[in-house]
Amino acid sequence: MDRTQKVNLDLLKLIPADANIILEFGCGTGETGAEYKRINPNCLYVGIDQNADQAKIAEQKFDMVIATDLDSLDLSTTEITDGTVDCIIFNDIFPQVINPWDILQQSVNWLKPDGQVLANIPNTQHWHRIVKLLRGKWEPEENQTIAGKSPLPLRFFTLESIKQLFTQAGLYLYEIQTKGQSTAEFEKFQQIMAPALQGLGISAATFATQTKATQYIVRASKSPEAPRRLLIQTILMAPTACDRVRVLEPDRLSATIPGVRTISSVKSADLNVPLAGEEKVFIWQRTIMSYPDYLPKLRHLLQKGYLIVAEIDDDPLRRPEYAQNRFLSYRGCHCVQTSTELLADYLRQHNPHVAVFQNQLAYLPAPRTYSKDTVTIFFGALNREADWQPIMPALNRVLAQHSPQVKVKVLHDQQFFEALAIPNKEFEPFCAYERYQEILHTCDIALLPLNFNRVNSMKSDLKFIECAGHGVAVLASPTVYENSIIEGKTGFIFRSPEEFELKLEKLIKNPEMRQYLASNAYEWVAKNRLLSQHYRQRFDWYCEMRDRLPELNQELRVRVPELFID
Repeated sequence: MDRTQKVNLDLLKLIPADANIILEFGCGTGETGAEYKRINPNCLYVGIDQNADQAKIAEQKFDMVIATDLDSLDLSTTEITDGTVDCIIFNDIFPQVINPWDILQQSVNWLKPDGQVLANIPNTQHWHRIVKLLRGKWEPEENQTIAGKSPLPLRFFTLESIKQLFTQAGLYLYEIQTKGQSTAEFEKFQQIMAPALQGLGISAATFATQTKATQYIVRASKSPEAPRRLLIQTILMAPTACDRVRVLEPDRLSATIPGVRTISSVKSADLNVPLAGEEKVFIWQRTIMSYPDYLPKLRHLLQKGYLIVAEIDDDPLRRPEYAQNRFLSYRGCHCVQTSTELLADYLRQHNPHVAVFQNQLAYLPAPRTYSKDTVTIFFGALNREADWQPIMPALNRVLAQHSPQVKVKVLHDQQFFEALAIPNKEFEPFCAYERYQEILHTCDIALLPLNFNRVNSMKSDLKFIECAGHGVAVLASPTVYENSIIEGKTGFIFRSPEEFELKLEKLIKNPEMRQYLASNAYEWVAKNRLLSQHYRQRFDWYCEMRDRLPELNQELRVRVPELFID
């Protein structure tokens, strides 16, 4: 099979984000594994593929690659120890081997007691294939050959034979997803087949499900224990501010936990989405709940059996509406999640159940290569004039001394851009996060000024984490950042305009120092501040709060008794 350089997103989104050891059968050139290594670079990722040329390419991306014929592979001769693997992936290889049953049964020995198996398997019962058979045609699927070999003796799988394959291997299936689209032609096919189905006693609904699927995405476990089923449903009330780091990326990794389903929507929510057996969590992201207008909404969630969570990552006192509405946004929920300990300390006066989930990087960017000719300084912020004004004279003095060697890239802040007394500068207005990442990845030094005040002190260190991930040396205020930056090792802290000027001068003149700070910060983030290292904290806390729901309901009744008035 000629595997193109394409990430298998169906499998990628299911791989446990904190796995220590992963094994991928059919790794091809390693695109799926390489993308996963951005999420969890500290794991041991092992690839196995029959195509030696493609395996050689994968070697550049993986920790270990085995190029061998899968049917003749003796798993006992590999360097992998039984009972150590977190996840085994079968990337579209079962139809290409003579004995998939033996390969699956042998590989199960590698799994930890709670290890998982993921597989994508083409569906022989897809309606296109049925139509071909009815017309007397049957061609092998495209690309189901291995370079240098004759076409493989294919194995064909339906939903029932997939279940048998995994059950015989001693695995417990807990989820089979279907991939396929319901087109007008598909609906016409179902109508044509309806009389025959009725005559054969076959359920039309079951037949439709099994013939629509082009592929099945299988999740199985070595453990017979059924996973705890949890629905995490979020309403986004400030989607452009912080939805990615506070909701979307945590949801993406939480969904890799067996039994967890995540849903988010902007400014509205469908309370009919829970499935039978799911424990329900409802999160209000940055919501200003007006009193008493929101009481019926909260009451409805209580009647539906939800755990109600408030999500906030900014000082509530910035908005007088919170106080004007009796802080219902926090008092009216079972619990609150936030981004910093200082915020948590304040919020506990409104609700005693507050958890801190720090902002983290969901993906580790590629290591940097640096320009030897130009030093590029980055500044990106909104409404930060009071923070940068004290350092602007010093900044302009340094820039004047080093122009034209120095370039400044400014994001969002037009006033900062105009205040720069240097011709070599670029401005980018408010842009997509991906564009922000592109710009940051081209810079050498980032300026993070933040005056000390109540609002600033409650902010997170996300800007430093992002700069560190992109190999950018940081010159930052002590407010917020001195708790994260190791002075002289992962960045520089300045406590006055004079110190700012001296340290910026040093960073511009000394490329070795810049890269030393950036390299250390990059390594620190990779080891400590990736979301893959922390995402289970949310799941554990939601489960704990769900377990305490009767107690939390009683406390809520005392805090906001009007919620419980019929």
